[in-house]
Amino acid sequence: MLFSGKNCLITGANSGLGFAVSRIFARRGAHTILLCRDKARGEEAVQTILQETPNASIDLMICDLSSMDSTQRFITDFKAKYSRLDILLNNAAVMKRRRTVTEDGFEMMFQVNYLAPFILMNAFLGLLKNGSSHQILNIALPDDELRLNFDDLQFRETYHMFNSFFQTKLYLLMASLEMSRRHESDELKVTLAVPGSFKSNLARDFLLLGWVKNLFVASVDSAAENILFVVDLVEEQEKSTRIFEKREEKSLTPYWQDTEVRERLWSTTEALLEDSPIYQSIRFERVAIRSLV
Repeated sequence: MLFSGKNCLITGANSGLGFAVSRIFARRGAHTILLCRDKARGEEAVQTILQETPNASIDLMICDLSSMDSTQRFITDFKAKYSRLDILLNNAAVMKRRRTVTEDGFEMMFQVNYLAPFILMNAFLGLLKNGSSHQILNIALPDDELRLNFDDLQFRETYHMFNSFFQTKLYLLMASLEMSRRHESDELKVTLAVPGSFKSNLARDFLLLGWVKNLFVASVDSAAENILFVVDLVEEQEKSTRIFEKREEKSLTPYWQDTEVRERLWSTTEALLEDSPIYQSIRFERVAIRSLV
């Protein structure tokens, strides 16, 4: 599909998959909003896209998703600038060799890979309703056998770089499915996808492993094309929740369909965010929207 006139927000957009997808969105005519943590790298990414597509419509916004204050400022700035959002791609993620705690007191991967997209999905719900595509695309497809441990969601007792990383992706998957269920009447399309293995600096905390892994995987451009295939397919069809591995749709496992587990994760997440000004403002906005319906 052509993206002309659509507002598309991509997190983690200055490198890797986020950058590759941003380039394609820009070529297709989207107003492409790159959300980056580092301003200098973000500006470099924008200039690279403009060299390739001089007429591209691009906006660079800065946010550190490991900081609630930074995330709140970004959301406030975004809503002041835009009245609608067509596609939200939650791509940003981190993988840390050792357990790290953010300034907000959350484990780093838990906050960046899960809490941040959870907040963005909820914060931009009204703008997504105002858009024409109503698409949320989250990069998350954990192993079918993985299960939530509600007694150790932030890996205080057991931390392993890979296992903990994929646990955060399971949280995101379960919350995405619950988001879709709660808003099934709003034309919201929540999609989960893994574009296939591709060259990435995600495991930069473990440099040798990342170097060896990148010898045996596809280019990031092919992974980005898989993402665009999914976006196009979802745009054309009415089904609200879909899961893809590369270009193949996957069925929901019985565990992923367990609404009791999903609701428990959702309520636990809201309880963790209860005292956060960022989530209090989201709740206030929800009440305001309902009062207008």
